[in-house]
Amino acid sequence: NFINWYVFLHISEENGFEEPNNGEEVSWDDLEREAASNISSKRTGRSHHHDSSRKGEELSGDLYELWRQEQNSIAARLDKELKSRWELDELIEEQLSRYQSHYYKSMVSTSLKDVSSLVLPTWLPPHELAAVAWLGDWRPTSILDLVRILAAQNPSFSLSESSERVLSQLLREIRIEEAVIDEEYAEIQATCVLHLPFSPLCSTRSHEEALRSVQELFGNIHKVISKAQRLRYKVLELVMKKLLNQTDTAEFVVAFAGIQDAIHQFGEQKKLKRLYPAVPSPLKGSGSSS
Repeated sequence: NFINWYVFLHISEENGFEEPNNGEEVSWDDLEREAASNISSKRTGRSHHHDSSRKGEELSGDLYELWRQEQNSIAARLDKELKSRWELDELIEEQLSRYQSHYYKSMVSTSLKDVSSLVLPTWLPPHELAAVAWLGDWRPTSILDLVRILAAQNPSFSLSESSERVLSQLLREIRIEEAVIDEEYAEIQATCVLHLPFSPLCSTRSHEEALRSVQELFGNIHKVISKAQRLRYKVLELVMKKLLNQTDTAEFVVAFAGIQDAIHQFGEQKKLKRLYPAVPSPLKGSGSSS
């Protein structure tokens, strides 16, 4: 009994039991039931606190997982957008290199036949040649005018005020350079007759000297055309790499190619109608005699 009582007192101190009233008789069974009830109550409290903590941890974990998935989704979209921009940059660079190849090819052709075809390309329909040709191709200021038209008519074309000022300044400068080239070419046209075989100057020259004179004339024409081609490419490069942003550059390239193609198709149709005139259709109601 003494050992049992000692064990009970020790448990009571650990579990916060009050000493029994000495005036009341308490049985050992009652004490055991009371001790078991207190221990169960404490265990239930600890279990409820543990469940609440675990639910809180699970909720925080779910929120973190949702946040992490959203971050990954946004990162994936950004990565896709960056890749599409890189692809767009590559397409723009590829198109610009095609313009460079197209405009600079005239600088490696110096034969008389090549130079004459550069001045008046025989492969272009007459209407197309009249619409866009300035020494064989587009006038550079026409390219800048296209940018201005796109900025005025296309709401998605985001040309800033500073870019508009740069565009106006560029138009003035390019017009001056065009005028210089026009004067150089006009001078060649004014004096070309002096280099022809039937001119008074050539009548006293030998055949070789006359040929060298003609070659010199075409060499000067080639220099002027090469200068015009460099100016054309300079304007395109400034527009596509300096003046416009990536999206506007893509829109400009699409518009520029579309206009060139529309003019070409119109010229081809006019050329075909001239070569193969349409047969007049019979009047309505008129019968055919057998």
